[in-house]
Amino acid sequence: MLENDVIGFGIIIGDEGVYLYIQDVIVLPEFPRQGIGKCIMDAITDYLKTYSLPGTFVGLMAAKEASGFYEQYGFTRRPPGEPGMFKIM
Repeated sequence: MLENDVIGFGIIIGDEGVYLYIQDVIVLPEFPRQGIGKCIMDAITDYLKTYSLPGTFVGLMAAKEASGFYEQYGFTRRPPGEPGMFKIM
């Protein structure tokens, strides 16, 4: 790996108003459990706190084993039969 290679990223998409969606929080598998995903989610959370409007719906899809990771950021699992997680800012 080179000094400036990307090893992880996260994307927020939405309408800049009422609905936002966290897409593709990804870290290369060569870098497991090093806090990189946490750094990405910390930056996303800071962005949401700064730029989202009160009442904004923020959704994401998470693998079942990753749900606990997102719960620490205030996301709630949707009811059975409805995929994804969400929180209201």
